[in-house]
Parts: sequence; C-alpha cells; structure tokens
Amino acid sequence: MKRLYLVIGTLILIALLFLGGRAIADSRSPQQQQIDALQQQAAGATDPAAAALLLEKAAPLSAAEAARATAQANAPQKSGDLCGLAPVADPNATPLPTVEVPRGISDWLQPPFSTQDVAITNQWNDQSDGAWLSAYAGALGQDSTRGVVIAVDRAGNYFRFELPAGSGAARFTAADGLNVTVETAAGARYTLDMDVLTLIGPDGQAVTGVPQASPAATPPAVDCN
Repeated sequence: MKRLYLVIGTLILIALLFLGGRAIADSRSPQQQQIDALQQQAAGATDPAAAALLLEKAAPLSAAEAARATAQANAPQKSGDLCGLAPVADPNATPLPTVEVPRGISDWLQPPFSTQDVAITNQWNDQSDGAWLSAYAGALGQDSTRGVVIAVDRAGNYFRFELPAGSGAARFTAADGLNVTVETAAGARYTLDMDVLTLIGPDGQAVTGVPQASPAATPPAVDCN
C-alpha cells in the first residue's frame, strides 16, 4: 500500500512539474519560444553545418528579443491616475489657432444636445452687454414634424419653445440685432427676441418658453501640476 501511495505521489509531482513548465513556457514571448526551438534543434543536430545554420537563424532573433526586454525594463511606470495617462505638453509645440465664435446665423458649432432629443437645423450666436447669447432651431428628435427653438440667456439658462404639431423643422433665416426670424418647413414665420426671450408667432401670439436643464457639463480638467 505504501508503494502505491509513493507511485501516486510521484505521478502528482510529475504532473505539477509539467504544468509549471507549461506555465513558464506560455509566459515567454513567441519570439523567445522560436529562439528556444532553434537552439534545441541545433543542440540535437548531428551535422555541425546544420547546427551552425540553426544558430545563425537564432542570432538575430536573440538580439531583437534582448532589445525588446531592455526597452521594456527601461519603460516608465504607468500611473493609475488621470495625470499619469495625460500626454506631456511640448513647450516647443506650435499653439493651436484661436477660433472665434461666429456671430449671427450659422451651423458652425456642434449643438450640445442629443439627436434623440432635438435635431438641430442651424443656430444663432451674438454678444449683448458682454455676454454671449445663443439659440438653436430644429425639430423634436421623437417627432420631426414638430419644430422647436431653444434659447440660452445671458446667465446660461436654457428655454425651450415647442411649435405646433405639423409645423415641421424650424430654421433661422434672418437676424436684425437680437431679433431673429424663424421659419418652419410648413411656411410659418416667427420672431425670436433674444433680449427678452420671447417667441412671437404669425398670429401675434407668444409661444410659451419652458425652462430646461442645461446639457451635461464636461467633467473638470484634472490639475496635474
């Protein structure tokens, strides 16, 4: 019985050694595995010329593997925080050109809304008393037949003016100071007064503006200094 236990123990030990060897082999790079194979073939070759040829093939691979290992050992440690991931600014790099926000009607800026919420046609920007005012015209994302105008006041508050069903997408077509003309796909014309944030319809009636939450703000930059 003791002999049986000894045999079983020996087999378990051999299996563990085999699995450990495979784990070590698997941790080697493919290039290192190829080098080992060539060196083993050279060691087992009976023809000296064949062995020399195999070692000659392994030489450049060994040099490349050594260079890779050295580069990996000298690589800087990666930090787990945001500052470690941020690229280092080059003091000699050419600064990016300053882009001026266009005044008036344009489609220059990327609207800060989800297309599922609103599909923006164009927008209007201008300054008043040193503050930027903005407005966006388009249609509801869930109902393209209903126009919408979103205005942003001096304090950065957003107000939504939804037009009647069937009006079609709204578009800014003209601007006179802070008065912006809005036309819909159905041919209706509205006047948006950005000074007092009112939208007057073709019948002279005001469209009610509803305050809405500002689009999600971009997370603040991390100070790595």
